[in-house]
Amino acid sequence: MARKALSKSQEEFGTPLGYGKAPVSTWETGRVEITILMAQAIEFVWGIRLRWLLYGEGEPWADKATQLELQSLPTGEVLVRPEIDGTATCGPGGEIHRPGPFAPTHHLDRTLAEKLLKDSGGGREEDLFFLRCEGVSMEPTIRDKEIVLVNTALEGRLHPRNNAIYLVRRSPSGNDARVKRVRLDQERRQLVLSSDNRAYTPAMIDLDGIPLHQVVLGRVVWVGRDLIDGDPPAEDW
Repeated sequence: MARKALSKSQEEFGTPLGYGKAPVSTWETGRVEITILMAQAIEFVWGIRLRWLLYGEGEPWADKATQLELQSLPTGEVLVRPEIDGTATCGPGGEIHRPGPFAPTHHLDRTLAEKLLKDSGGGREEDLFFLRCEGVSMEPTIRDKEIVLVNTALEGRLHPRNNAIYLVRRSPSGNDARVKRVRLDQERRQLVLSSDNRAYTPAMIDLDGIPLHQVVLGRVVWVGRDLIDGDPPAEDW
């Protein structure tokens, strides 16, 4: 059992997910099926692969080192963050709006949230939002219908890291949204948007007279399965 491999009690396993001992027991005995969203949360917090959780396929761990690292991971208070209204496309056509009062929420371990903020340029807990993506242009990194976590802090939007993945829009006044790797072309004053799926060609956003932070809406710091380190596949650039 993956939880026992982590040397965690049911209560210790459930706390960073926002649940107590009883729900964890119902999952393990099969009395209650784990939902996709809960499986994503377990994969994010504990590193147990989603496909293994849902279908029993493959191995529960990416590798032995991952399991050993997670055994000593500190679990702190639970942070609850909303999901942005709408979807961003891995391709054209997405539209997003700020979360309303009845937006769905997801649980996030506060210790991990602090690490994600630090690794992506700073910000506050209030700058983190979940977002659902549609399309295949960012596969295999981001799959169709997957949820990502975005750090919308201004600091990171003013100085985007080349080849990291960001939520962007084509104009300051638009609600259109897409998730792409970005590269700033200082000479041409353009933001180059690229996909991990090589079937898609790069696109450009003309930045002439447009402040960068008005088209760069936030950095993607987590995808349904893995933490993102900002580096593209080696042969992309």
